[in-house]
Amino acid sequence: MPSVTHNNKPALPLLRLLLRVLLPAFLLLAAALLVLTYRSTSNMVNNSIQHQLRDANDRLQILMDSYLSGLDGLLAAAAEQPTLALALLSDNKDIAQARLQDTLSHRNGEYLDFLMLSRESKLWINMSSPLYITRHRLHKLVTSPAIYHQWISTELDSSLDKLITLTQQYPVISPDSGQVIGSLLGGVVLNDNLSLLRKLAQGADNLSVQLILNNKPVGPAYRNNNDIATDVISEILAAPQPYGQLKGHYFSLQPILINGETSELKVLLLTDNTIAQQLQQNYSHHTLLALFLVLLTALLLSLYTLKIISSPLANLTHFAELIRNGQRTIFKPDRIQEFNFLGDSLERMVSALQQKEQRLAHLFDAANSAAIIIDNNDNIQAVNNAAIQLFKKEPDQLVGTPFTQHFIPEQLAPLLQAIHRSRKGHKVDGVEARLGSLPHRPRYQLWTLAPVFTNKVVTAVQLQGQDISRLKQVEESLQLNSLVMANMLEAVMIFDRQRRLVYANPAYHHLTGYTLDGMLGQPPDRALPLEPTEDLTPWQYVDTQGHWQGDINGKLKHGNNTALRLSIRSLSNDHGEISHYVAVFSER
Repeated sequence: MPSVTHNNKPALPLLRLLLRVLLPAFLLLAAALLVLTYRSTSNMVNNSIQHQLRDANDRLQILMDSYLSGLDGLLAAAAEQPTLALALLSDNKDIAQARLQDTLSHRNGEYLDFLMLSRESKLWINMSSPLYITRHRLHKLVTSPAIYHQWISTELDSSLDKLITLTQQYPVISPDSGQVIGSLLGGVVLNDNLSLLRKLAQGADNLSVQLILNNKPVGPAYRNNNDIATDVISEILAAPQPYGQLKGHYFSLQPILINGETSELKVLLLTDNTIAQQLQQNYSHHTLLALFLVLLTALLLSLYTLKIISSPLANLTHFAELIRNGQRTIFKPDRIQEFNFLGDSLERMVSALQQKEQRLAHLFDAANSAAIIIDNNDNIQAVNNAAIQLFKKEPDQLVGTPFTQHFIPEQLAPLLQAIHRSRKGHKVDGVEARLGSLPHRPRYQLWTLAPVFTNKVVTAVQLQGQDISRLKQVEESLQLNSLVMANMLEAVMIFDRQRRLVYANPAYHHLTGYTLDGMLGQPPDRALPLEPTEDLTPWQYVDTQGHWQGDINGKLKHGNNTALRLSIRSLSNDHGEISHYVAVFSER
């Protein structure tokens, strides 16, 4: 009897070959992992910083929307004051200035650099900062065509530098006529507004913020603990990409949404990568150190493992080959516990598979339903006892023969269609086929077809048929009974044990004029009203005698009394309890 340890020859040639192959492989793997680790570390740091810049840009957009929304609400509330409209109509500047001063005193009013009121397309009151009144021509903002409810960027000429403004106009409407009698204009200066930059830079640690318009800086940059050279911003603006790294700085240049649309105004977020470089260096250093230790440990363990497992592994492989070829053998333990576990597991697995195969074969043969397995050439591969009894032939007369020769063409058509579908990988249920021919009583089978896969390829089809001949007989009997009831001239009514109508044949509607749908669930006195009698009623006789038959007058739907021949009988179940009542009547 062969065993796993039948040969104790040293495995020195195998070990030497493994060492010659594994050592260069480990060195190549280490070099590849070093390069991949360095690149992945760099990409991770770059992606992390770019993600932080995108988050900062989204936060800045929210702050900008909040800033402009606050100014929108302030200007809209001021323009809608009836007092301001009445002051315009009455040419009362004192009242108008008082209202505008209240607007400037608001919490958001301190952000307004411009606040002007026009009347008849001319500047009427100017509450703007004196700095912009004396040095710049603000009348251009008033004389420009009015565009209400939108933020407009404008360049104002100056004796020094051009002034970039962001303004909003709201119409002042007369409460009497509903016409526009003036405009309220408010806005901010972008290149001279440190409060706006400070607000936009909230929560952006170690980031500098610079507004950009027409690819040029607008005003000074807000520097947040960053030492940035003056030429860096110019080189970033000349770069083609909105994200990137330049001279040790990560940057993001994105447009700002104003009025819900992309504007020409952009924001530049700029940071240095000192921390990122330190993080990348430390991360790379520790990664390389850990990788070196792992590779060294793996190499030592591999060498040691190869030394002790070469011979037992060959013997275990030989044992597995014997099992695969179907030869009976036993496993003999070796000095290596892991291989003992593998050998014992393999031996138990083979035994379990053999037992499972025997159980499946027993289930296949003991099944009450007929089971047939056919190959892709429509030849029968296997049949169980139920199939042998169905075809009334010996197993050797079925196995290996074409499946089609055991059915006539009429019976075979639905099965062939189902087999074709099953070979495409589908399970097919409810295929009915008839065995035998008329006038003899045929036998009916309800087949279920399932594909049999080998390595994910359909190699056979299993057909399992259940005998439904008795069900077909019952179905035919029910159809015959239904046909008889439908064509009877006498009306038939069936009540449940609570005497509620559950069935009436068509003659009931013909004689009474009532429909089953209208009378379903009704008691007898509603379904078939009877004239009172001096003695016991028919239903009282049924309670005592179990049946009643005789002539009686009934009131039908058309209201006339009609003489009826009526018969009532109670029906009992297997336990002797009344389950239904049957009433049959006809006209005399």
